[in-house]
Amino acid sequence: MKQFYKILCLLLIVCFVGTAFAACSEQETTSETSSVDNQEGNKPPEEDENKFRLEKEDFNGVVIKVLTDKASDYLACEIAPKELNNEPVNDAAYNRAALLAQEYGIVLEQHYADNQADVANKAKAQVQSNLDEYQIFVTGIISMANAAKEDTFIDLNHIEQNDYIDLTQPYWDQKMLKDLTIHDRVFFATGDALVTDDESTWAMFFNKDIANDNEVAKAFGAETLYDLAKSGDWTIDVMYQIAKSVTRQVGDAMDYEPNPDDTWGMVSQCYDSYAFMVAAGETLTRVDNNVPIITIGEESNVRAYDTIFNILSDKQNIAIAEITGRGKPDFYGTLPQIFANGKALFMPNKVATVSDPIMREANIRYGLLPMPKESKEQENYSSTVTVYWCSAMGIPVTNVEKLDATCYAMEAMAYYGQELMTQEYYERTLKNKRFEDTESEEMLDLVFRNKSYDIGAVYSFSSILSFYTDILISGQNSHMSTLEAKMSSYQMAIDDFLANLEGEG
Repeated sequence: MKQFYKILCLLLIVCFVGTAFAACSEQETTSETSSVDNQEGNKPPEEDENKFRLEKEDFNGVVIKVLTDKASDYLACEIAPKELNNEPVNDAAYNRAALLAQEYGIVLEQHYADNQADVANKAKAQVQSNLDEYQIFVTGIISMANAAKEDTFIDLNHIEQNDYIDLTQPYWDQKMLKDLTIHDRVFFATGDALVTDDESTWAMFFNKDIANDNEVAKAFGAETLYDLAKSGDWTIDVMYQIAKSVTRQVGDAMDYEPNPDDTWGMVSQCYDSYAFMVAAGETLTRVDNNVPIITIGEESNVRAYDTIFNILSDKQNIAIAEITGRGKPDFYGTLPQIFANGKALFMPNKVATVSDPIMREANIRYGLLPMPKESKEQENYSSTVTVYWCSAMGIPVTNVEKLDATCYAMEAMAYYGQELMTQEYYERTLKNKRFEDTESEEMLDLVFRNKSYDIGAVYSFSSILSFYTDILISGQNSHMSTLEAKMSSYQMAIDDFLANLEGEG
């Protein structure tokens, strides 16, 4: 199977040798669209057609318009890029779109909004105006949820017109569906149809030279940090002790951008206060009997945040972009630059950071670990996805005439995404191009296997997502008093959300 598609991609490149190669990038204007021509070489083998669960249908060249943003290079080209450009994910997406046009008569057109909020706003405006300009919307899940709260998207679990979409299939993200489904209702989904869901997963980057030179793992009975992770002994306390052990301060005080002889134990950002909580097995909310329950007042949650707050407030060893870098221009952009300059051992961030030009041009050797557990007793590692960058797909309720073709297209995109795109992204781009050791590849498997979604973060009930970050920025651990002040607004937002769902039902 894998060998066939490698050959297939080569044949397509030959077929399109006259096509000018152009990178799928931010330089495309927001009015541009993408379409694919039917190509005989895109026909899947008979055995694959039989594996696709849907009976083959011909939709006679129907055009399905997909509105996305350009928040990442991959999102800008993972639906229907205009041409091949020898970049694995772009070309895999191109081949998938060409296959849908050739085999099923479905032509995907990718259109662009200005940003993520603009995608959500256009979706809401389209529904309010009862228009059918775009058949699919794709953007970050927090923006998708914002639109979904206003009755914008079809419930993907209950489409009466057809049964083309089957969210139980493995090419749909089952963890997202489990964590975000209320009353068996699903308004957006992700999985192998996209790669930006994996791109947005949080992990821990580390400088291999600093770690090896200081033999940081030996104090904990291991040869390497990878060994600590594999044994289950990679905890937040271990991470903190190691970070403190490598901090180097020559002058009177550490600057956000360290002097040549200084080194931070970790560079971070306030969002990591939430990411570390998820890594500790804690959440803002959890779904219990189809109801989101606020969890930030539970004993285990308070205890975990006490630990995380104290660590991230250590200004001698930990640099926080919004705090240590306050007053500096582009303190977010400076964060990965500090790490790439070899001036920090640890940096929590989304997996997509490996594709940042700063990281691609870095003259350091770095590896990847899961986010640390709270304790050795915690059963599994847990990694959040950033709700701002993790993309999902939704169908507007005004999509009536093209609904059959749209549903068929989404299922085919997910299935053939698994066959074509995921392999190119995961195996060829991440594992083979971005990391130089097999251990980081194992860590990627571990990170993606333990992704976690929090309905409170996704729907951000009354801005509950900022609960931990606001406390960290304040400099005072006012966990319980802040919860007491905000609990009623959080609960009211949840009640309104549930009432709206029941009203739709």
